[in-house]
Amino acid sequence: MKALEIGNVKITSGFWKEYQELILKKVIPYQWDILNDKVKKKKKSHAIDNFRIAAGISNDKFYGEAYQDSDLYKWLEAVGNALQVENNIELEKKADEVIDLLEGAQEEDGYLNTYFQLVEPEKKWSNILECHELYCAGHFIESAVAYYKATGKEKIIQVAYKLADYLDTVFGPEEGKIHGYPGHQEIEIALIRLYDLSGNEKYLKLAGYF
Repeated sequence: MKALEIGNVKITSGFWKEYQELILKKVIPYQWDILNDKVKKKKKSHAIDNFRIAAGISNDKFYGEAYQDSDLYKWLEAVGNALQVENNIELEKKADEVIDLLEGAQEEDGYLNTYFQLVEPEKKWSNILECHELYCAGHFIESAVAYYKATGKEKIIQVAYKLADYLDTVFGPEEGKIHGYPGHQEIEIALIRLYDLSGNEKYLKLAGYF
């Protein structure tokens, strides 16, 4: 028995339909404005701008926390899930522009975390418990799976594979790898979703290790 995909279920009325409409029409647009610092009297986000800097598009300075990237990834996952419910050309266009930024920001080896890329590159993986690198990676991978399922577009899932393959070279029980685990659950779920999509046992094994 396997759970039905979001796109294979249509809710037409009632409690969950109201929440679907709320998310599609109110929450996702509001989150987009927050991420782009368009909401007055709200704390500065700078999340998308951080990716513009990492991608070499902006000369601005990083602003935020080590976990900041996950805010954008959660929005992107919500978009992926929403597009599985109904098509939205404008929303898809915004997401594609974000994905271009993510691809441009990703390092050659697959690493992706704007804080450590821009602020403390020498401290990558120095505090696995508290610095949210694996947490952010997990949220990105989940967003990639959701968006790929919605659109079938390859760019985002290739970025996710590159990141996951990189993580597999860094972590594990083998000699020469980091023997550690995240302080916040997330990467395990993401790797299992990536395994479900790809069938690649490597991702399932790494999830099991974590």
